[in-house]
Amino acid sequence: MTQTTRTLLVVDDHPLMLEGLSQIATQALPGHAVRQASSFAQARQHALSEEPPELVLLDPGLPDLHGLSAIQGMVKALPAGAVVVISANDQPQDQEAAWAAGARAFISKSARPEDLIAGLQAVALGERVLITRQQGRVAPPPTPADQAGLSARQLEVLAAMCAGDSNKLIAQRLQITEKTVKAHVGAIFDKLDVVNRTQAALAARRLGLVPDRPQDPSS
Repeated sequence: MTQTTRTLLVVDDHPLMLEGLSQIATQALPGHAVRQASSFAQARQHALSEEPPELVLLDPGLPDLHGLSAIQGMVKALPAGAVVVISANDQPQDQEAAWAAGARAFISKSARPEDLIAGLQAVALGERVLITRQQGRVAPPPTPADQAGLSARQLEVLAAMCAGDSNKLIAQRLQITEKTVKAHVGAIFDKLDVVNRTQAALAARRLGLVPDRPQDPSS
């Protein structure tokens, strides 16, 4: 069986910034193949390819789709990956919008290269990262999942449940057994204080555990 290459996608419409971020990404994660995209359309093609990137470094100020819509669109196109927003606009409202859209990290474009490298390495290990212009790396705000006591795996199962996936399909996608999926489902019901999938989906959206379905950027 051919081993799947671990990839990182850098998305920025400014050529110099795109090249600079790509070099930093290569230095941060030498085990990843670094790809480039200069528009949302190109980034989406990479995300929907047979070997999608596991991490995306996204400047949301793109010419064809920008801001919150770009972040939501990339998170939707890459549900199993981590979207890292890197932006020159790093006010609290910009950070909050990125978290709400499902970003794994928010990094100011004014960050020092060494902070960006450390941040990318942390994201690759599954951590959430916030790096601001004034304070450098600080603790990101807790996620709704943290507050509900759900593990990262339980959140993945919950998202799949909300999408209507069966236990069998969830098991196949997450490469775990159906018995394990059933155990996660039971734990999710307990933590959300619900008794079935419909109630779980309603509770998940009410609590912000899964994002509301964003408008399809292609429409």
